[in-house]
Amino acid sequence: MAESIDRVTSTSQTVPSRRDRKKERTRGGIYSAAMNLFLRRGFEAVTIKEICDAADVARGTFFLHFPTKEALLAEYGARANQDLAELIRNFQGNATATLRAALKMLAERALQQPDVVRLHVREVLSRPPVFLESHQDQTENLVSLIAAVIGRGQVAGEFRRKLEPALAAVALCATYFALIYEWARRGGKLDIEAAIAQTLDIVLNGLSERKGKRAA
Repeated sequence: MAESIDRVTSTSQTVPSRRDRKKERTRGGIYSAAMNLFLRRGFEAVTIKEICDAADVARGTFFLHFPTKEALLAEYGARANQDLAELIRNFQGNATATLRAALKMLAERALQQPDVVRLHVREVLSRPPVFLESHQDQTENLVSLIAAVIGRGQVAGEFRRKLEPALAAVALCATYFALIYEWARRGGKLDIEAAIAQTLDIVLNGLSERKGKRAA
């Protein structure tokens, strides 16, 4: 009996219910409608009422999913983190290869949604500190995902074990955000995939020409 209960519990945790799927569709519809309006008219010019009208939802439904209009901008990071977590969970390869695949995926997202990313960068940098705090959870989640991969690499002997995984992850994530900012500032006229690959090489192998074993 206990085994069957465990099996049911496990299934209910991994397969979203019809209600959960409906909630996710509603959330996605609000997000998509808002992004379309932001891109056409600018973030400040769009009201929550206009977003609700475009998504065909009541104002109360909007606030069930997003506490503020600014929270819509943090949704991009949340979705990226979900995709990244899935990639890391399913990726078959060592920690170094996983880091390369993770950053490549983030770069590809930027290339697929350039206007959204540029909007996101522009608005985040122009917001007061209280707005930036709303993005803290997404940044912390990204750092945690990368830190876990680095820790796995340390156990396997790929990376130096004396390094603090979280600090190494912060350095890598900060570099990624700096590249995304520069890419957005140049209007997309930067080979972001090549830049991220080169930056990761610098992080993993340093700037010196020292001979020896290099990260694969």
